Amino acid sequence: MRSTSPQAARIATPLISVVMANFQASDKLVPAMQSVLRQSVADLELIVCDDASSDDSVAIVERFMRDDPRISLIRADTNGGPARSRNRGLKAARGQWIAVVDSDDIIHPERFERLLAAANHAGADIIADDLLHFYEDGAPASLLLGAGQDTLFSVDAARWVGAGFDGSAALGYLKPMIRAEVLGDLRYDESLRIGEDYDLVLRLLLAGAAMSILPEPYYLYRRHSGSISHRLSVADLEAMLISQTVMRAWLGSVPPDLAQAFHRRQEQLGNGLAFEELVAAIKGRRLVRVASLLLSEPRLAQRLWQSFSEGRRRKARAPRAQQAAGAVTLGPSEQRVPAYIPVDAEDWNAPRQRQAWLELADLGGGQTIDVTCPDQASRYAAGFIPMARIREPAMRTELGELVK
Repeated sequence: MRSTSPQAARIATPLISVVMANFQASDKLVPAMQSVLRQSVADLELIVCDDASSDDSVAIVERFMRDDPRISLIRADTNGGPARSRNRGLKAARGQWIAVVDSDDIIHPERFERLLAAANHAGADIIADDLLHFYEDGAPASLLLGAGQDTLFSVDAARWVGAGFDGSAALGYLKPMIRAEVLGDLRYDESLRIGEDYDLVLRLLLAGAAMSILPEPYYLYRRHSGSISHRLSVADLEAMLISQTVMRAWLGSVPPDLAQAFHRRQEQLGNGLAFEELVAAIKGRRLVRVASLLLSEPRLAQRLWQSFSEGRRRKARAPRAQQAAGAVTLGPSEQRVPAYIPVDAEDWNAPRQRQAWLELADLGGGQTIDVTCPDQASRYAAGFIPMARIREPAMRTELGELVK
């Protein structure tokens, strides 16, 4: 492992440490890093943890480092997965708050400022926002949280475990920001290559940390063309089941609501494992195993048909990226520009503008789009357009522009 720092002039104790694990994401890395460096909260450090990439990721980070002393680079000699990469970043982090941003995602320019304000309002040790899913093939953007959750709300261990298995949104996909003093020496479970964020937050909640969620989508989560059909592997689900079994045994007696949530999750993970075993058997043309699984779990046949039907619908869907406009102007009189509310005046119980966020995210159709922003409200609105190149009358900034 090699660590590089551009200068000694880095912030001694930044307010926020941003840990960005990276593997082969060079084409997505530039907008991800720029979205962090252009935050309204400038008191931060960005720690990029490269997991033995063979593309030009390291060269890109090093070019950024020449111009911004807030960036540091940690390089691994061998690939170890996202949990191990993030743990390297956590070890190096010096901030009062820790945020994880993936190297292929984008965050709104005011994300950290608004999350900090929400955390202070709620007295939270862990604060998260909604995910705005945007798709490279031009499919309509979507939000992770459901329409019924419109105000700042708290989450305990039982709600965290049960989320996603009781009809609600799977909160484990969120990208929380955590107080460093609460995180302490706790680290990601490196045996998990998926679900590692869920596991880390759960252990914090079980230790008494207070968590709140702001249902505003300041984290723009990229769905790759390949990830749309991505499913958990058998090995991933087995690791998640083992992790939960070990944790449940370690906890011993727990309150009834938490015990019920664990039971529900265990059951659903088991069903998911059986389905992935069926898919693997079909792909491997192991017909005896296919027949055995279908006979023992008849419901798998229905789930298989649903998965097949959804796949056909995705392939038949015409990409919307070809229909996207090349440039737009977000004027103050347009309905799709949400009313701009300063952070210190935000009403945490006010209804959220879900439809406006989705309409803005769809403007680019998953592609780069030029956006002219004449005022603060339009600049705020442009932050929800994933690949916006923001133009102002007196200046021009480009999210997708490679640092020279």
